[in-house]
Amino acid sequence: MSILNNIVYYYANPAISFLTLAGLVVIWAYTHKIPSIKTILGFVYLNIFVMIFRAIYCTIANYWIWKQMPRYQVLLQPKYFLKFSFNNYWLATLATLFFGFLFFKLIVFLNTKFNNRFFYDQEPYLIFLGIIINPWPMLFFFILSSIACLLILQLLNLVIQIFNLKNTKKELARMPMLSIWIPAMFLSLFINFVILTDILPNIKMLIVNNWFIKMLFENFFIFR
Repeated sequence: MSILNNIVYYYANPAISFLTLAGLVVIWAYTHKIPSIKTILGFVYLNIFVMIFRAIYCTIANYWIWKQMPRYQVLLQPKYFLKFSFNNYWLATLATLFFGFLFFKLIVFLNTKFNNRFFYDQEPYLIFLGIIINPWPMLFFFILSSIACLLILQLLNLVIQIFNLKNTKKELARMPMLSIWIPAMFLSLFINFVILTDILPNIKMLIVNNWFIKMLFENFFIFR
């Protein structure tokens, strides 16, 4: 039972996130274009379902474990148990959904206001998906990864175009941001994997000892 609980608690979200990204890449490679909004929404709903299932499962499993142990039954007082469950199992889910929905609405609003000049139709949904598969507070890694991927891809695009247009008078074209979201998801998921495991201990310590990251984790709970 404890093994199953650990798998659900630690690895349910990362496993489905990895399968989601693998599915996006396969579809992208097969069709040679970014997956449709309908497909992306399907992945969004799948990951939301897994997040909510994880929260429900962990809440019930925690109650059952404490119920079996006499010394922990005092912790089953409704006020304490609800506070503990909310902090540990529900807060990350609700915060992730809130920020995902907020970013989605903001991008749709800005795109509508400026006549769809900045984003393709799929991008708000890809950004929403990127936040969902990087639950709070890990979603900050997705934001940082997106910025890093944008800078790297724009630099590569600039170098390639300068080389190709060296003897022409054409203007440089800006690479659409549509290209960065899936690579950013992979990068952020890799960072999450490094934090969850000891596969790269030096990089893990560099990340978790960063003052900003420590502040996020230490001040994560709403109720104490």
